[in-house]
Amino acid sequence: MAENLETKSKKQDNPTKKVENFMIRNRKPILIVGICIVAVAAAVCLFIGITDSIRKKGLAVIDDIEYEYTKNFTDLSDDEISQRQTTALDGLKPYLEKKDFTGVRANMISADICFAKKDYTSALDHYLKAAQAGEKFYTAPICWYNAAVCSEELGNTSDAISYYQSAADHQSFTLASHALFNAARVSESNGNEAEAVSLYQKLVDNYSSDSWTNLAQSRLVQLRIEGKAE
Repeated sequence: MAENLETKSKKQDNPTKKVENFMIRNRKPILIVGICIVAVAAAVCLFIGITDSIRKKGLAVIDDIEYEYTKNFTDLSDDEISQRQTTALDGLKPYLEKKDFTGVRANMISADICFAKKDYTSALDHYLKAAQAGEKFYTAPICWYNAAVCSEELGNTSDAISYYQSAADHQSFTLASHALFNAARVSESNGNEAEAVSLYQKLVDNYSSDSWTNLAQSRLVQLRIEGKAE
């Protein structure tokens, strides 16, 4: 009976001893795997730290470029302004293709400079890049709105309507109602009264107490009087 209990005890200990033996036999591979995991984690942390550092340095450089561009701006002659614009645009070039807030800032400043130069094609390109690079940032609707303005300046009314609507989709955007009204206004000027009515009505439905809503209601009344809306 004692022998059976001892045998039973040994059998119960077998799983534990198997694990121990496995750990002993494979201690080097296990240790290597553990070291690799730690090394990868350390590398990821280092990469994130370096990336964050590079991003901060990039933003710092962009801030310096903007400061040098706008410093005492009202006291400058036209030639001095033109020189500053060229210098700023050249300084921002290395950051334009960045897919983070660095790229957003670089493209927005470049767009503003190009817009001031009345180079609406380049301004539009920069605003679109900024909007696409920072779709989740608060800057996105601003960029879509400004892209719409540039498109209007270039006579691209279909694009302007689309960009105004993209800006209006961000309801937290302070000019969302204005963007929606502009989309309707451009549609109406294009002779697309049905689309204009739909957009005016959307403005009325979503922004009940807004000055642009009042204008939208006025346009709806006028279009109905003219028989262009039901």
